[in-house]
Amino acid sequence: MNYSSRFWLYAPLALFLGLALWAMGHWWILAKALDQKLIALNGHQAVPGVRVSWSKHTIAGFPFRLDVVFENLSVRAEAPRGPLVWHSDHFALHALTYGRAQDVFEAAGQQTMSWTDADGAQHQLRFLPATLRASVIEDGRGLNRFDLDMLDAGGKSTDGVDFTVGRAQFHLRRDPKANALDLMLSTVEAKGPTPFGDHIHSLEIYSRITQGTAFARLLAGQSGWMDALMAWRHDGGKIDTDKANIQSGTLTTQAPGPELEPGLRALLFPLY
Repeated sequence: MNYSSRFWLYAPLALFLGLALWAMGHWWILAKALDQKLIALNGHQAVPGVRVSWSKHTIAGFPFRLDVVFENLSVRAEAPRGPLVWHSDHFALHALTYGRAQDVFEAAGQQTMSWTDADGAQHQLRFLPATLRASVIEDGRGLNRFDLDMLDAGGKSTDGVDFTVGRAQFHLRRDPKANALDLMLSTVEAKGPTPFGDHIHSLEIYSRITQGTAFARLLAGQSGWMDALMAWRHDGGKIDTDKANIQSGTLTTQAPGPELEPGLRALLFPLY
């Protein structure tokens, strides 16, 4: 076997081994940096106005993913009439070590949310979902899109009333054609106290938050929610509902109207 033949025999193997070593080294560097960042972040503000804490975290996913599993994760965010607090027994973050900046989240076990609505009433929900997943896509300006999907959840409200949800979705993105944020809410077979009755068969709401640039620094992680909300109100921002399809035990409508305003305010309380 001459030199040329040996080169073409061993070169691909050497290239493969070199890429494998690079991938492994790259993962360990990223994992170590992430671990140090998480240790420093625990109990402090992730972005202005949002504080996170957890009891334990582990990092896995070698060699092409970063999978972080948190135990007893709590998120406390400032809202117009008091803090919005979410607690998850188990929470996971998944990200690739290459490709576009996209993170996938999963929550499991007991979930607890507490908040104060636009009328000053305090609320708390405790629920257990079959699946609860979300994803975030970022670009050079920060958050570009957020999607959340929950299946088969059940729990109790503040006053001990049982509720169940077959499926609920929330989608938010920067509008590529206008100075706005696009917002979509949907749910199927929701039973319990809701702004639109005790049994929602199906609900789809498509809205547009105008003056979207007021949230630019918030989406980039450079300012808090309250600062962004004040800037949005100062710029004359509003919520335009383009489509509302609601089928419930007490309401049937396929068009937005003034009678939906109280219910929409209850659903979008952080903006009021």
